[in-house]
Amino acid sequence: MSGTLPGEFWLDGVMTSPTMHMPAGSGVGRVVRTLKDGYWDRTEVVEYADGSFRVRKSSKGDAPPGPWGVAALRKEIEYLSTLPEPAREAFPPVLAAWDDTSAEPPRVGYEMPFYGHHIDAGELARKGTLAQAEIDLYQETLAEVLLERVHAPAAPGGQPLSVHIASVVKDALCALEADPALARLIRAESIRLNGERQAGPRAALASALTDRALVAALDGEPQLRLHGDLFLENTLWRRAERVPSAGVDPPRLLLIDPVSVAGVVHGPPLFDLVKYESYATGVLLALRCEWVDVGGFDGADDYWNRVRWESAELTPFRTLDWHRRFRCAFEAKYGPVNRRAYRLIDGYFSVAMAVNTSGTQRRARLLKATQDFNAAGVEHRPR
Repeated sequence: MSGTLPGEFWLDGVMTSPTMHMPAGSGVGRVVRTLKDGYWDRTEVVEYADGSFRVRKSSKGDAPPGPWGVAALRKEIEYLSTLPEPAREAFPPVLAAWDDTSAEPPRVGYEMPFYGHHIDAGELARKGTLAQAEIDLYQETLAEVLLERVHAPAAPGGQPLSVHIASVVKDALCALEADPALARLIRAESIRLNGERQAGPRAALASALTDRALVAALDGEPQLRLHGDLFLENTLWRRAERVPSAGVDPPRLLLIDPVSVAGVVHGPPLFDLVKYESYATGVLLALRCEWVDVGGFDGADDYWNRVRWESAELTPFRTLDWHRRFRCAFEAKYGPVNRRAYRLIDGYFSVAMAVNTSGTQRRARLLKATQDFNAAGVEHRPR
């Protein structure tokens, strides 16, 4: 952002500032289009009477807040509003925020600039828009922004990640037991999954968390400020090297929507890598869109779960590489990845989101988590 004054950003081609007074707030301005209709919140492009545009992210007043919804959105606003330099340069500024506790559920939200020349990298990946050379540049830029600007030592204190994972997964599995189709799997000590004998998800997690080395990998140093919800759709990429008539170009890459679904903002850097690769490899997209085959929920305790990699929609993820260069930069910074800690975190993500989905997607997420928890505790699995 050479030549940009501190605190200045491009708002639809107009230089503005986070402190500039403009009419803002939930319900003000004309909604132009919806960018993302999430589980508990909605992200929209809003036009104001003066012709300016903003992006508004707000809680849904017509939907249940879910187990984490409003709390996570509040934490996201706090995260973005208190970023130190140079991490602040990696995110759009908060232009306005509100928290109306008189409503039920509370009306919470914030606004940020609309970057008309940027596209979220998830869309670019799904459409196969970029050549590999530009994808490599994206990964190199992301590594520099995340590893060198965002990741910084976290303040002492806070809940260890192993405790957080144990608590969230325990609560999620209890909630999922209300689904009769899943209760048998969750309570099973042993099952067959993809032809192999494995522990059920609850038993596998309990076994993994008895391993002191695994817990140390989650809770040991370094503990850093994280993005928390790092995947392709939460990064904005500007394809053009220069923006016509911009004067001063906005950043080539911006991070958006930080904080994990259950509110994680500090922890081991591995947390961000796991979430990033889940989408960059195509697996998370396959789960969301149900490009998966699942079975075994007929009482036989013989389950299977596979991604339909032959699906045409996953072709861009088979033919283009969105993750290896970023992984190399990550390992150059932090050393080799602990595979068992990786699988435990991956399983945590799957279970947490299984609570908020249904049908085939929910079953696939739970079976994936079962595989991950078993892999995390493989050294303790009985022969």
